[in-house]
Amino acid sequence: MKKIAIALTMLTALALPLVAQETGKPAKKPAVPNASTSPTEGRIGFVSQNKVTVKPKGAEAGTAFKLDAETKVTVNGEAKSVSDLKKGWMAKVTPKVADLETAATIEVTKKEGGPVKEPKPEANE
Repeated sequence: MKKIAIALTMLTALALPLVAQETGKPAKKPAVPNASTSPTEGRIGFVSQNKVTVKPKGAEAGTAFKLDAETKVTVNGEAKSVSDLKKGWMAKVTPKVADLETAATIEVTKKEGGPVKEPKPEANE
């Protein structure tokens, strides 16, 4: 009887992580390689030296672009490198004409700070 109880306990312990994984957040959809000739605008989801993914607003999955030595990166109009890109930034990625899966340009426009707020006037007593 003890052997059966131990075996059931072991099986439950092994199955618990699988059950917990299924009931958690829905699995993220993998990024799909770009197949469009038009630019893709969205939030950067992943960035490395040879790949970037951009997820357009409302899309289920991101769009993946390969990066090469010819890919031009700009942030607020200033030339930058791929290593300057950050996850979460809004970007516009234009594919190469000859190879739609590779990015020709990546343009990021960041808003510097926020609007300047005027201090509240002090109440006269």
